[in-house]
Amino acid sequence: MWRSRIKNIWQPERLRALVGSLATERLKAVVILSSGLMALNLLVYGVAVAPAARRFDADRQQYGNLKKEHAEAVIFQKQKRLFTGITAGIPTQKDVPLLIKDLMQTARRLHLSVEAVNSDIPTPGSGGLTMLTFTFPASGAYADIKRFIYEVETSDRIVGIQDVKLSAEKGRVRMQMKLVTYIRGEREQ
Repeated sequence: MWRSRIKNIWQPERLRALVGSLATERLKAVVILSSGLMALNLLVYGVAVAPAARRFDADRQQYGNLKKEHAEAVIFQKQKRLFTGITAGIPTQKDVPLLIKDLMQTARRLHLSVEAVNSDIPTPGSGGLTMLTFTFPASGAYADIKRFIYEVETSDRIVGIQDVKLSAEKGRVRMQMKLVTYIRGEREQ
């Protein structure tokens, strides 16, 4: 049965009838239209879509870089404001006596006796700052000295403890504290 149908298809008059029929003409039109649309689709993809995808990737990369630069600039501006505030808090040479007076008042409030405060020669540093060290001798009860050290460490002033020497004398503790601070040069005001 299958053979007979196949034999009948290959007969020349059947082929001519098949090729010339209306259904075959419609099928040809559909095949030609489909082929044309696929060619147009490939052309549009090659001319518009592929380059646009590359541009999109490049633009996304550039957007990421710009976003990162913007975030860094925002952070820099915040840090600049904070640094300006810190710099404004650094004392000048004329503020050093006030710092020493404040430390002496704190020591006396804690029942410590304070001797003469001696400062070393200022050491110039970078950025217009100068390092100033001074010796702060005091004596009193151990608990009072301990509290004074705590007060210096937690002070709002920019002063640090460089060295502490303790000795006992007649039931009192004697302290030699070397303090360090930074001062601004006169031109930075």
